[in-house]
Amino acid sequence: MKTPFFRSLLSALIALTVSAQSQSLELSWTYSYDETDAGKQVVFITPLNAGSDGSVAFVVTRGDGGGGNLENRIFWLRSKADGSSPDTPIWASDWVAISDFTDVVAVRRNHLVYYTGRQLNSVRLDQEGVPTLNTVEGFTGDEQGGDPIVFTLEQARSPGFVFTVATQKDKRGFTLSAFRFTPAPAVISAVPTSASISSENSLSISFQSVIGVNYQLQSSTTLSAENWTPVNTPISGTGQIVTIVQDVGAPKLFFRVVAL
Repeated sequence: MKTPFFRSLLSALIALTVSAQSQSLELSWTYSYDETDAGKQVVFITPLNAGSDGSVAFVVTRGDGGGGNLENRIFWLRSKADGSSPDTPIWASDWVAISDFTDVVAVRRNHLVYYTGRQLNSVRLDQEGVPTLNTVEGFTGDEQGGDPIVFTLEQARSPGFVFTVATQKDKRGFTLSAFRFTPAPAVISAVPTSASISSENSLSISFQSVIGVNYQLQSSTTLSAENWTPVNTPISGTGQIVTIVQDVGAPKLFFRVVAL
């Protein structure tokens, strides 16, 4: 007697992929930073780079306001687990005197990539949220030491958020504001899928993958959940249709596939 359950589940999957809702944009959380004690002023902020986990990263340039040396710092932020405003960044670099330009290359789920001058760097968060910084590549030597060197900049992957940064009038700091679409449009990050009953207790979920993109199957007991639970490990896109066969043991469980 599994058929009614699977019919409901398939309907939910289709609704998750193609449904559209009337939405509004509302302030979700903020983060403010002040340079008054350091006697510095915010000079420049790079364009924001948003991640698929709802985080955002950017580079702040500060100076003394008198034409002295400038410094850069990367801020990587997202809300607390309960959706409230964070007290501190997920990760922030040290203030570094500008000798080479710094910018954020990409933000993925718990992964930040940035460059400084000719050096490409990676920051990963473990399951406890502890960051690890690694240098991926330093472009030096005869073969890759010339100019120019160009990095791609991946922008705006965050589902359901619009971010703004506004400097204070006296330039002593800034405030980041995260505006969220309400209802939150899960369809923005969801990958179009098709589903069929594989066996009495399992479901086949198929989707068109793209080379270079990682995908994650997620589950939830309700379609209105803020946080979906990852199922198994991420899957690398092959450029072909990928099919996941998932056992269903709960009395009611919804699934979706998202691009990371």
